[in-house]
Amino acid sequence: MIYTINGLTEDARGVSIRVRIISKSKPKVVKTKDDKEHRVVNVKVGDRTGIIFLSLWDEMVDILNDGDLVDIENGYINKFKGELKLNISRFGNLTKVEDPSFPKLDELMTKRWRNYRRK
Repeated sequence: MIYTINGLTEDARGVSIRVRIISKSKPKVVKTKDDKEHRVVNVKVGDRTGIIFLSLWDEMVDILNDGDLVDIENGYINKFKGELKLNISRFGNLTKVEDPSFPKLDELMTKRWRNYRRK
C-alpha cells in the first residue's frame, strides 16, 4: 500500500511512501540496549498532506540532503514523545528519485500544516 503522511497511523508496518527532505538535525551518537554506539539523525520530511519526522541510523545519516526526494519501502510508524515518527525497518529501502510533479522544497516549507499528533 502506498501511503501519504496524512494517512499514517500508529503502529503501521510495511509502509511505502514518497517524501521530500525538508531539514536534518545534527547527528547524535546514541548507545542502544546491546551497548553499541550508533549515529542517528532526525529528518523532517513532507508530502502534499503533511510533515513527519524520519529517523535515519548509521550509514543512512550522510546520504540525504535538504530537497532530496525519496521513496521509502518497508517503513514503519511508532510514537515518540506524543508524535508519530517514520522509521525504515532493517529490511527496508530508501531510494532517491526524481518526480517533477511532487511539491518542491520551498512549497513544503511555506505551507501551513496541521499538527499530526495522534492519540
